[in-house]
Amino acid sequence: MKAQILVVEDQPATLDLICDVLKEEGFEVQQAQSTAGARDSLRRAAPELLILDRGLPDGDGLDFLKELRTEEKWAHLPVLILTARKAVEDRVLGLKGGADDYLAKPFNTTELVARVEALLRRSGKEAPPPFQVVGELKLEFESRRAFAKGKEVALSAKEFDLLWFMISNKNRVLTRDFLLQHVWGYEEGLDLTTKVVDVTVSHLREKLGPAGSVITAVRGFGYRLDA
Repeated sequence: MKAQILVVEDQPATLDLICDVLKEEGFEVQQAQSTAGARDSLRRAAPELLILDRGLPDGDGLDFLKELRTEEKWAHLPVLILTARKAVEDRVLGLKGGADDYLAKPFNTTELVARVEALLRRSGKEAPPPFQVVGELKLEFESRRAFAKGKEVALSAKEFDLLWFMISNKNRVLTRDFLLQHVWGYEEGLDLTTKVVDVTVSHLREKLGPAGSVITAVRGFGYRLDA
C-alpha cells in the first residue's frame, strides 16, 4: 500500500473520479466534501498528502489551508490545491497561501497522479527505488549511472534527472511546462520558454541511441516514455 491521501472535494463526480484513480495506483484514500468533514478526517487519521478543492460549501479551501499551516502537526503536510480558478494570480495566491502544488480543473488524471507522486517524493514520504529498468534502459539512483543495452551512458545531471522523472511517470504524457516545474524547479505561471526541454530531450535521445526510442513526442503537448 502506498501513501494515505485525503481528498477534499464537494462535487461527488469529481471526488469519485479522483478517489478511483488514486486507488487504482495503490494509494489509500480518505475523502471529505467540506472543511468540517476534512477536520473530522484529520482527527481520525493523519494523511501523508492532502488534495484540497478551493470552492467548498463551508468556506474557501485556501482559508482552511492557512489555518492548517498554523498548526505544528500540519505545517509540512504536502498539499495539492485543485480548483477551477486558472488565472496566474490565483495560482500565485494558492502557492503563497501554503500550497505545495496547484492544479486547475478540468485536469488530466495521469497528470494528477504524477503531481501526487512528485509531491510525495519531494517530501520524503515515498523513497525512490534503488534502480529502474525500462526496455533496454537501466538507471541507478544512488550512483546516478545510466545504462543502455548494458553499456554505461554518460549523462549530464539534468539529463539524468529528466530521464529518471520520465521513467517514474512512464506511459503518461508530460507537458513541457510540467517538466519545467518538476525537473528544472521553475514555478508554474512564469513566462518561460520550453525550448530547454526540447533541447535536453534531443540530447538525451542522441546519447541513448536506439534505446532512446522509448521517448515519444506528443505533438502540441509534451513527451511520453513508453514502457
